[in-house]
Amino acid sequence: YPGDPGPPGGDCAVHITAAGTGFSHIKVGDAALGHGLAALASLSKSDARLMAAITDSLSFEQACTLPTTWCTVHMSLLAARPASGHDVLLHAGAGGVGLASQEYCHFIGNRAMANVGRPYKHFYLHKMGLAGRTLSSRDGSAFALGASKLLGSGRLRFSLNSLSA
Repeated sequence: YPGDPGPPGGDCAVHITAAGTGFSHIKVGDAALGHGLAALASLSKSDARLMAAITDSLSFEQACTLPTTWCTVHMSLLAARPASGHDVLLHAGAGGVGLASQEYCHFIGNRAMANVGRPYKHFYLHKMGLAGRTLSSRDGSAFALGASKLLGSGRLRFSLNSLSA
């Protein structure tokens, strides 16, 4: 990535201990997730616009995995401007960005398909709602055959590759 990425630990899950004014979605005492400056430190600062309250349904360990993953998905799909019903190919579909992309595509009405390599990843994605919509990332001819079957006479509108730099 170009430029200095800054100190490590941008994603965070925290208890809010102090807050400024001008916002109402989080308050002192709330558990929250988001992006912070030096979030691995004992005390961190953030802009309230980069934070969101979390419920007891998420552990802090789970919550701190979400901000960058979901921002990546949102910004990527926002740039692609998909319309409902478009076919979307998710490279590395069983990774964090791939799984979040699958949910996001479902939410906005896209038909996701994903390529993965290992059989257990195909099985996992089938259980997660992509039954019959996974492709091989290890065998080019199997990928081509599978993609042509899934697309039929349709067209692939865009692809999200979370592995590229």
